[in-house]
Amino acid sequence: MQVWLFKGDGDLRALCADDGGAVLPIEHGPWVRLRSVDLDQGGDDEAEAKRLVAEHGFCCFRDSED
Repeated sequence: MQVWLFKGDGDLRALCADDGGAVLPIEHGPWVRLRSVDLDQGGDDEAEAKRLVAEHGFCCFRDSED
C-alpha cells in the first residue's frame, strides 16, 4: 500500500492515502507532505496503519525522533 507521510503540529505525523492530505484533521495542521511511504514491508505497526488508512483515509502517530 502506497501512502503519503505528512508532518502536522509538533511531533505529530500522519500517513494518508490522499497525496493532498484533504482528510487530515485540520485542528492539527497545517499539514506538510514529506514523502511517499510503502506500507507493504510487514510488521504489526504497518498492519495497524494499513487498517486505519483503509478505514479512515489516514493514520496519525507521534514521531519519537522529533
